[in-house]
Order: sequence, then structure tokens, then C-alpha cells
Amino acid sequence: MINSEKAFVQNQIIGLIVSNMVNVDFWEILLRCPKCGIENEATLGQLKRGESIQCIACATKISLQDENGRVAKVTRQVQDVMESLEKTVEKIGGSLKLK
Repeated sequence: MINSEKAFVQNQIIGLIVSNMVNVDFWEILLRCPKCGIENEATLGQLKRGESIQCIACATKISLQDENGRVAKVTRQVQDVMESLEKTVEKIGGSLKLK
């Protein structure tokens, strides 16, 4: 692979990684198990969809509920702001690097 092709592929991979970071549905949250208190990871997308996760320590089913759609509403607002920021940074020839 020549250098220009390699750079293109690297930019595509970086773009996918940044896109997932900008997509707030992939952002992780920590939730304590109501039974054993261990922290478990879920994503905002899982919470918005009302999915369930299983505690990593005691296997208790943890139901994720977005009451009144508050999480969906706020994540939509954050998503819009992040996309606007990404476009603004791209206009000046840069790219977002989130940590």
C-alpha cells in the first residue's frame, strides 16, 4: 500500500472512531446494581431504548428506563450541538479529538 492510500485508510478509521464518539448513543454510563451495588456499564442508547442489562457480579437483571423521554430529549440536543461543533471544526480544516 502506498503512503497516500495508507493515509486515506487511516483517516477513514479515525473518522469512524470520531463519529462514534460524537454519537452520544455510544457514550457509556455507569449504573449500580440495586442488589449488590457493583457498577455496570451501559450506553445512553441502551437507556433510550429501554433495554435491560445483566449485572456483571450477581446476574441481576437491571431494566433501563427513560421515564418521560428525558434522556432521549437531552441526548438529541447534545447530539445536535456535537454535530454542529464537528462541522465548524472541519470548516477550519481541523477534526475533533475527544478523550
